[in-house]
Amino acid sequence: MIVKRVMSQVATAAMVCTLVTPAQAGGNFRKAGDALQIALPVAAMVCAARKHDFAPAAWQFVGQEVVVEASKHALGSASINQRPNGNSYGFPSGHTAAAFYGASYLSRQCLHNSGGKILAFGLAAVVGASRVHANSHTVGQVIAGALVGVAFDRVKVTFEDKRVHVGMRYEF
Repeated sequence: MIVKRVMSQVATAAMVCTLVTPAQAGGNFRKAGDALQIALPVAAMVCAARKHDFAPAAWQFVGQEVVVEASKHALGSASINQRPNGNSYGFPSGHTAAAFYGASYLSRQCLHNSGGKILAFGLAAVVGASRVHANSHTVGQVIAGALVGVAFDRVKVTFEDKRVHVGMRYEF
């Protein structure tokens, strides 16, 4: 019950942040995305801690961040890695990956009604849209980031008997 109430408050705060931050930032949509790319994973970690699942959730998030950064550096100056503003290291969008990881974890573990789940993914989509709007990423880079974020929450990897087992969590 308390987890549900806390997550409802976090979702409401995130929604208010989406509406208020651009106004405070002089209409700067990018800053709203920057705030939400932090708020969604933090909300997921708060939920994970309350469910006594913090360490696995945190390791998944760290793994996702490592994969995002490693892929950006591995791709170097490849055209897929070029940002619309001319800079490099754009594939995939790390902001979007973080936001979608948070939204996916929240929807799977903490939000028990469809409205909250839609709100979480909607806020994550705002992050992606803000990155495209700011000319920081292409739509493809944002979609790749979203897929990475969701995959790191939904794919389960376990090690047993010197074997690696990979599974997918389908619950929404």
